[in-house]
Amino acid sequence: MTNPNISRPDFSVVVVSYNGADLLMLMLSSVKRALVGLSAEVFVVDNNSAEDVCHQVATQHPEVHLIAQSGNKGFGTANNIALRLASGRYVVILNPDTIVPHTFFHQLKEIMSASAGSGAIGVRMVNGNGLYLPESKRGYTTVRTSFFKLSGLWHLSPRSPILNAYYIGNEAETSVCTAPILSGACMVFTHELMDRVGMFDEAYFMYCEDNDLSWRMHNATSGNVYRGDVSLIHFKGQSTPRQKHIIDHFYKSMIYFARKFEYAHHNVFGRALIWTGIKTAHFFALVKCYVLRTLERRAQFYRPNHIFLVSNVERHVSNYQTVNASDLSSLEISKSDAVVFDIDADLNVAIEYMRSHPRETTYGFFNPDNNNTIVFYNNRCYNINQ
Repeated sequence: MTNPNISRPDFSVVVVSYNGADLLMLMLSSVKRALVGLSAEVFVVDNNSAEDVCHQVATQHPEVHLIAQSGNKGFGTANNIALRLASGRYVVILNPDTIVPHTFFHQLKEIMSASAGSGAIGVRMVNGNGLYLPESKRGYTTVRTSFFKLSGLWHLSPRSPILNAYYIGNEAETSVCTAPILSGACMVFTHELMDRVGMFDEAYFMYCEDNDLSWRMHNATSGNVYRGDVSLIHFKGQSTPRQKHIIDHFYKSMIYFARKFEYAHHNVFGRALIWTGIKTAHFFALVKCYVLRTLERRAQFYRPNHIFLVSNVERHVSNYQTVNASDLSSLEISKSDAVVFDIDADLNVAIEYMRSHPRETTYGFFNPDNNNTIVFYNNRCYNINQ
């Protein structure tokens, strides 16, 4: 527990990494820009990446507190390693495949300062292709809620508070509302709340540990809050590839969560029904995983014919047409082109543009801190061009 009398930074930002060095560099560069004018400490806990992640963090972002693990400790355990060292007034858990706008932390500080007594905060997440991610806000996973979600019936009425209670479908993506369950891709809470409720349950290797911590924080306060007026980009899935053992971890964690929080509310028959439902969903998820991986192996990333680099900074990059964000709406862009957003520019513009033009072209993000790397996002796959 930290001493409240000691001067503390505004934020402790905690990131768990595992491979995906270029995405992590992009994320850290965006965080550095968004923290200008604020006091903060940034932790990266690397779970023994096969890539040279630690070297790149150390050389490109020496301001980051790097903790290199000798093995993969799992998401919750790795987060806890940094959380025990964190001293910031507000704690921000971020995935390594996220990008935050310049306004991000300033908005969070204002919100957190005015939210005494509330639980954790979640934000609107948009993927790297312009699609809203409904897991930005979630309801508690009761048996009925889980049935509608796992069976896919929620798609019949995405705005229904009953069929889509899992994603709180009756609340718009830009709303401000109560959300019992928040995504571990971005969770914000006070250090005091963490001291009171505890950290991540390390019995989970990965997945559902964010549900667990969210639910405990929600019940210990006036409730968690989803802020649809604060946004970030979450590539989603790029830090955890689609593999069988990843699917297995997810459903194993679901069973653990159900035993911990839900079994006590049901008799033996009800518990068996829950277990059977999760196992059935696990089977179909593996089938879907196999089909999608087969399609992805056949898919190719085609180099765009023309690249529009959206930036308010003068850039001299060969074969790119640099445009200002104010001119973006007037450009004639085809599916064979790419729109690349400079992270030195306002990424809120990128988010809103992609939301209004989802999947219309290939989108990418330009990182001047990492050898002018461009991370392209195309059909849930990314390709690095330098």
